[in-house]
This record gives sequence, C-alpha cells and structure tokens, in this order.
Amino acid sequence: MNNWLKNLTLNQRLSFPIMSFNLLVLIGFQFISYQSYLAIERDNLISRTQVLARGVGSNLSAPILFHDSFTAKEILSALKADSLIVKARLELPDHSRFATFENKLLTYVDPSDMQQQKIRQNGYHFGKDNLYLIVPVTIDGEEIAHIHLAISLDKIKAIQTTHLKISLFLFLILIITSMYFINRIQHWVVTPITKLNKGIRRLIKGDEHRPIHHSHLTNDELTELTLGFNNMVKTINQRNKELRNAMQKLAMEKAFADEVIETVQHALIVVDSKGVITLANEACQNMFELSSFQLFNKPLIDILQPTERGAFQLLLDNNLNKHQGIEHLVIESLAYSQEMRVFQLVSRPLRNKQQALFAIEDVTECQRADRQQKLVTKVFDNSQDAILLFDRNARITMVNTTFVRLSGFSEDAILGRHYQCIIDKDKFAPVIPLIKEALATQTQWHGEINLLTNDGQELPLYIRISQINEPHSHDQQTVVIGSDLRSMKKMKLLEYQANHDILTNLPNRGKLYQTLYDKLREQQRSGFSFCVLFLDLDGFKSVNDNFGHNIGDQVLITIANRLTEAVNEQDVVARIAGDEFVVVLSEGQEPSTIQRTCQQIMRSISAPIKVDNYHLNIGASIGSYLVQSNEYQNINDILRRADKAMYKAKLKGKGQLIHYLPSQHLEQETGAGGK
Repeated sequence: MNNWLKNLTLNQRLSFPIMSFNLLVLIGFQFISYQSYLAIERDNLISRTQVLARGVGSNLSAPILFHDSFTAKEILSALKADSLIVKARLELPDHSRFATFENKLLTYVDPSDMQQQKIRQNGYHFGKDNLYLIVPVTIDGEEIAHIHLAISLDKIKAIQTTHLKISLFLFLILIITSMYFINRIQHWVVTPITKLNKGIRRLIKGDEHRPIHHSHLTNDELTELTLGFNNMVKTINQRNKELRNAMQKLAMEKAFADEVIETVQHALIVVDSKGVITLANEACQNMFELSSFQLFNKPLIDILQPTERGAFQLLLDNNLNKHQGIEHLVIESLAYSQEMRVFQLVSRPLRNKQQALFAIEDVTECQRADRQQKLVTKVFDNSQDAILLFDRNARITMVNTTFVRLSGFSEDAILGRHYQCIIDKDKFAPVIPLIKEALATQTQWHGEINLLTNDGQELPLYIRISQINEPHSHDQQTVVIGSDLRSMKKMKLLEYQANHDILTNLPNRGKLYQTLYDKLREQQRSGFSFCVLFLDLDGFKSVNDNFGHNIGDQVLITIANRLTEAVNEQDVVARIAGDEFVVVLSEGQEPSTIQRTCQQIMRSISAPIKVDNYHLNIGASIGSYLVQSNEYQNINDILRRADKAMYKAKLKGKGQLIHYLPSQHLEQETGAGGK
C-alpha cells in the first residue's frame, strides 16, 4: 500500500481523498475526511520544508566547498523563516557536523534508533512531536552534504483537534465544495508544485535552468516558493555563468602557464618535502634523457647524481624543511650520460602545498667556455708576444702586459688612441698599401715593423696582423701580434759570428763541419756524389812579412770575395785557417764541371790584387776530393784526403790542382792551365 501511494503523483494524492469521500460517504465520511486532510497537511509540510531546505541548500554549496562553516551557519539561520523548524543540522558525507541551527522556543525530541532507520529509508519520518526530514545538498547532481531537519508537529496536532471539532460542520460544505477545492488545489497547489518539482528535477539533473512561469500568482507560500525558486534559478544561472567564465579564464591561464612552462629551456621540477619529484616539464627529457613520467616519484638527488652527494643531500633537506630557496647553486653531476656535467640550481618554496620548485640549467658548456675564456685571458696576459686589438676605426681597444712592458705605455694611456701613435708615419707609409691588400685578400699579413716606444725609441717587432669578423654584429676587429726581434737579432748575430770568420765573413771550420755532415746525410738518401776543394794560398806569407798584416787581411778579404764569385750560389766557401780555404761543390756535378770550376778559381785568385798603392800577385794550390756514396768515410777523412791532395799540389810546384782518387790510390795531377 505504501509503495503504491509513493508512486502516485501529487495530484492523485490530493484528489484521492476527495473522490474516496464521495464513494465512501456512507461508510466513513468523517474518518476519510480526517485522514485526507491530515495527509495533505503532512505532505504540504514535507514539500514546503523540502523546497525551503533545498533553496537554503543551494546557497550552502560555496561555503561547503570552501570549508566556511561560519557562512554556512548564517545561511542555515534563514530557516527561521519557517517557525515550525525546531532544529537543522548540516552534515558532510563523512557524517561530520558542519553547521547547526536550533529554535529554542520549540521542543526537540531526539529520534529513536528505529525512527532514525526510517528516516534514512524514507528521507523523512513523522514522530510523536517532530517531523524528521533529510534534504540533500547537491552540485551538478552530486551530493556534497545533507541537511537533517526536525519540524514541530504542534500545528498538525492543533489542526487535528480543530478538524475533529468542525468536521461535522464542514461535512455538508465539503460535499459542495469538494470539487471546487480539488480544482483550486490543482490550480493553486498541484500545478505550481508540479512545475516546481520539474524545475527542481532539472536542477538535480543538471539540465537547462529555466524559471517557472505561472499566470496566476498569489501571495501564498507556494507563490513565494515559486518566486524563490525563480530567484534561485536566476542566481544559479548567474553563478554558473560567472563560474564558466572563471573556469574558461582559468583554463586559458593554465594553458598559457603550461605553454610557458613547456617553452622554458630550463628543467622545471616540483618536489615534495622529502625531495621526491611530483611534477616535471618537457625540458627535463632533453637534460636528463628521461620523460616526465619516468621522472615522477623519483628522488631529485638520484636524478642529479651530484658528485658530492652527502653535502647536497644535507643542503636539500635543510632548504626543504625550512622552506627556504636555493640561489644559483652550481653542482657537478654525472647524470645519466656518465659524463661530468655542471648544473645550476635555483629553488623557491611552494608554501601552500609544502613543496618546492627547482629550476635547473645545464651550464656545462658555459662553465667550459668560462674556463676557456679564463685560459685565453691568461694566455693573452702571459704571452711573450705583444698583442693589440684594434676596432674598425684603427683605435686600440685592448693590449696585453707584454706590450705594456715592451712599449713603456700604460694600458690607460694607450687604450682608445689611434695606431699612428706607436709608429713612424713616414717609414710606415709605404707598407700600408701592402698590408691593406693582404688583409683584403688573405685576411692576414706578417712582416717586420719598428714600433715607437713611450720614450720615442724604435722597437723592432715581427708583426702578424689578422682580421676578425663578428658574424652576429658584423663588427670588424684587427688583431696584431708582435714578437720582439731584439733578442732574436742578437741571437742570430751571435750564431752568425760563431759560424763565420770575422775577417772574411765566410763560414768557419764549425760551419764547414755542419755543411759536410748535412751533405753526407743527403748523400745516404740520394746517392749523389759531391766534391771538396782544399785551397792554400801561394805567396801569402811573404805579403804578411813584407807589407804587414793589415795588407795581408785586405788580401784575404779580396780572395774570399773572388772565391765566392767564382762558384755557384749553392756552393759553400769556408776559411778554416790563416790562408787555407775549403770549397764544397754541390752534388751531382760531372768531373769536367769540377775541373772547370777549379780552373776558374785559380784564374780568379791569380789575378793581380791592388791594395793601397801595392799590386800583389797571389796563387793557390788546390787539392780536390770527390766524395762517393759507395765508400764509408767521415768528415775528418774527407778533409784529410783533400788536404793531402793540396799538399801534393804544393810539392809539385804550387799553382797546381791534384785530384785525390782513393779507390785507385793515386793522384791525378793538373797544372794551373789544366789539361
């Protein structure tokens, strides 16, 4: 029976007692009328209370979501508009009490266990003194709380008493007016409640929120409830609109923030209070070779793998526990590539979530470039060469310490000045076109230039000039590197003096030995033969004895010049003693060529020599030795054999040429004129 009644519509429930009264007027008009009226009042009480509670419940959504119990309590106090409500209690799904309202003027009786079971089953229960009712609070069809209501039944009891008293009087009136009341109830109650019910169902289902349109509005509670429902729908629509706009704006901001985060080249990682990764952006994959999913729930220290793990763990724990940030911490890490990498970390605490955001940048290349830059700077400052940098206007922009030391200019005094302040314009003018042409075609030039020091002295430098073009700024700079030639020239002079005869400037015995050593090494490689001539001047001792050593020195100088002119450029003429000379002819010459060269030497030497007012005649005896590649011999053997041939020439009457032939153990003799 109860289930059947529950399935009836409100219109059926209201019409059924009246129709039953007409059918059963003879068997129990008073009882039926009484029960019908009582049921109507109870239903009205339940419906009215539910509507009111739902209206209040719709305003409780925000306080519940934001855990604002104070606002919720104030909203619940709106239930005092219904004087029959004894007590209201707002409970969350976990049955915790969120807010309460109580009317101290009315009596509240706690429901028994059985009554509580019926309340949970039916959503309401009529007790002896109170009606117990549960009204859910929903958002988009999802229950977020329940309002437990207790409504006083004093009015029902009073109605019951009054109904019994006037039932006899109304008996006749009810018969006449029953149909009218049914129609009016349909119009005034059922229709508004039906519309209200449909509207509430639409709200519950999340369908379109439309207000209820009623053509005949009165000033009763249903009208107020309808108007309240319409206002509630309007408010909900407005809030939904604002919520949609806010959600749309939030979604756009979130999308923008996500795009910014993913665009950032730094690895962004969020860790919890234990240092475990809870969020990572896409840049982490490029840096750690792990996706965001793979990084999730892994300790940050295991991802970074710092070389000083203990110190980093201590620093990380300290900053996470104290909610402090890390400023530009540089750590060395092996990471996943097993290569030493350098990371720079910056962190900020996220206090609301007890988490921290880490921005990690791979500064390995920057560190390497910085070290390289420092190394370049150190090389620049410690270079033994003077280094200058010019801009496109030929003004000095940078110098190293070597230039400051060599030139005597201070760095502040020279920077910004034109290059002409350190050169002799007149001497440098002919070189400028050559330098410009070389820089235009080859971007570099090298040569010897004398720079002017701070005290006006000339500083010989071997200059290397190069142009550098900046690809980004299209700026052009010129680098000048200068090597101090003063020590080099001095060393060359000492080396020259050590290897040359001071009087004649011919190679001396030491230089001759080096030449013969090189010839022998070349002979081992190529197999060519070469010839050594040993010369001794005839009649030179009498010149020294008769005319003095000064005249003798002039004669030696003249002989040295004549020997140099008589041979080829690749031949070597050396003075090894007072009047003894050695000529090393280039390899590969035929015997006939050697013969002609010797004759040319003897003719050149025997020509009269004029010194001051003296006309002197000097001759020469020559010993020739052809060095073959198939005979083992050293330098001393070579000179000894050539000297032996020369000695034989002396014995033969001077002015002779004798060839030493070791393979035949004989000497070939030739006069001054040759054969």
